Amino acid sequence: MAPVRRVLGIDPGLATTGYGVLEGDGVHARVIAAGALRTRARDSRAARLASLFEALTGLLEEHRPQDMALEQHFVANNVRSAMAIGEARAAAMIAAARARVEVYEYPPATVKESVCGFGSAGKEQVQAMVRMHLGLAELPEPLDVSDALAVALTRLAGYRMDALLAASK
Repeated sequence: MAPVRRVLGIDPGLATTGYGVLEGDGVHARVIAAGALRTRARDSRAARLASLFEALTGLLEEHRPQDMALEQHFVANNVRSAMAIGEARAAAMIAAARARVEVYEYPPATVKESVCGFGSAGKEQVQAMVRMHLGLAELPEPLDVSDALAVALTRLAGYRMDALLAASK
């Protein structure tokens, strides 16, 4: 059995960034905190990124995770959206690096496979499975939050696999 680990999962976005802090061993997990960080559309892009960075830095200081799990995004149709997500991802990575927290990145299909059993699951399916995995009374909302919890669950599962492989050597 793997020891308990604390993971901060992030679903990055410039307007809304979902986050979820889980503690678990890859089989069992509990929610420590979850929510959505929102920036003001009327603020400059730089101010929004600074706000996001500061909020993530605060979460890292408050919850002291060993790992940050970050969802990778592939947005081919909308270059502006892809740029904004990339910048939000960078703010999260810099916050983690400054806190000396290891960052693990997962493509959406890997997260869906880990949580739902198949890589083409819809966002609502991911949301329902996150609720089931974590034994939550309500669906985690908004979808940014359920996505962040899903990526944190994916990291915990990977951590468990790493621990099992290390123990077998």
